[in-house]
Amino acid sequence: MATKKTQQTVISADKFYTISASNGRVIEVADYNTDNGAAIQLWDNMGAEWQQWKFNRAGDGIYQIENRFTGKMLDLMQGGTGDGTWLHQWEGGNGSSQLWAVEFTNDGRAKIKSHMAGKCVDVVGMSTENGARIQIWSDVDGENQIWTLTEVAEKKARAPRKAPAKKAASEEKAVKSPAKKAAAKTETKAAVEAPKAEEMAEKAPAKRTCKRTAAPKAAAAKTETKAAAEAPKTEKAPAKKTSAKKASK
Repeated sequence: MATKKTQQTVISADKFYTISASNGRVIEVADYNTDNGAAIQLWDNMGAEWQQWKFNRAGDGIYQIENRFTGKMLDLMQGGTGDGTWLHQWEGGNGSSQLWAVEFTNDGRAKIKSHMAGKCVDVVGMSTENGARIQIWSDVDGENQIWTLTEVAEKKARAPRKAPAKKAASEEKAVKSPAKKAAAKTETKAAVEAPKAEEMAEKAPAKRTCKRTAAPKAAAAKTETKAAAEAPKTEKAPAKKTSAKKASK
C-alpha cells in the first residue's frame, strides 16, 4: 500500500511542532515530568504542550529539539550511541548527544537522526501503543523510523473579560434613555399646560363679571315688564264700576 504523500514542513525557529508516528500518536515527555532524565514515549495526541517541540537551529540541518512544556532537550540516555539507546530529556547543554539532523523523505515526512550516533529515532519493538519507549536504531527505512512534523496552530487570543461589562453598561444606558425621554416629555407637557392653566384662570373671573353685570339688567327688565302689565289694570277699574252703577238704575 502506497504511503500518502504529505507536504514537507518548513521548520521555523519561532514555531512548535508535533512529531507523530504513522498511526497519529506523538512523541511526548512521559507524565509531563519536568525533571532531568524524564522518559520519552509515544502517546495519543492531546494537543498538550509536553507533546510539542521546538527545533533550535545549531547548524546546517542540525537542531536541538526542545520540549515546549519543560524547556528541556531531547537527549541520548548516558550519551549512548548503540542500537537500543533510549531517549530522555535533559537541560540544554553543548553535548553532541542533544544534536539531531532532520532528513526529509520523498513523501514529505522525515527521519530524525542522532548527529553523534548517526542512528534514527525509533520506537522500541516497533510498537504503536501508548507508552511505547523511544530509542535510536540503525537506519533500516522502517515505518517506525519515519515521522511527520506538523506545525502547532496557535490559539487565538480571547476577548477581554471586561467586554461584557461594557456591554452591560451600554444596555443600562439604553434602558435609562427612554426614562430621560419620558422625563423630558413630561416637562415639555407641563410647560405647555402651565400657560393654558394661567389663561383659563384669567378668563374665569371675566365670565363671572359678565354674569353679575347681566343680572341687574335682567332684574330691571323684569320690573319694567311687571309695571307695564299692572298699569292698564289700574286704569280700567273705574270703567267697570260705572257699568255696575248703570245696571242698578
